[in-house]
Amino acid sequence: MQRSTFHLNRPFQALVYATFGALLITGAGWMFAPTPLEGQGWEQLRPLLLKIHGGAAMAALLVLGALVTHIRRGWSADKNRLSGALMIALNAFLIATGYGLYYAGEEGLRAWLSRWHAWIGLGVFILLPTHVIAGRIIIRRLHAQKAAAPKQTRAEGQRPR
Repeated sequence: MQRSTFHLNRPFQALVYATFGALLITGAGWMFAPTPLEGQGWEQLRPLLLKIHGGAAMAALLVLGALVTHIRRGWSADKNRLSGALMIALNAFLIATGYGLYYAGEEGLRAWLSRWHAWIGLGVFILLPTHVIAGRIIIRRLHAQKAAAPKQTRAEGQRPR
């Protein structure tokens, strides 16, 4: 089967999954790690997870920028727009709340930002596979339509004998 222009090449696809996987693991790890960690070195787990999460977030900004071509192609082809638009909106929200968490000084605001950032971040990891699966279904249908189209035109173009 021919690869679609909407597909990401395999190395870039691996980079997208690795980057967002690191965000999921470190974010969920920080979110669900018990606050009073005791024992040798365990008290440093939550700060370490936040540092790794921040580095992965910087990598994710680069990855999101590199996805602009993919986004433009999908949008102009009118394919997978709903989940794509949701992905863009949720990632923009996560970028804004992540920025706010880093720079906000007021504790009430930080608590609100933290809560929303965490839960929306987990939601992205439900939407990302949904977007990928929907895109694959759309591509399969397009390939099936293209494969069927020449057969129909050949059959219609033949004269009865």
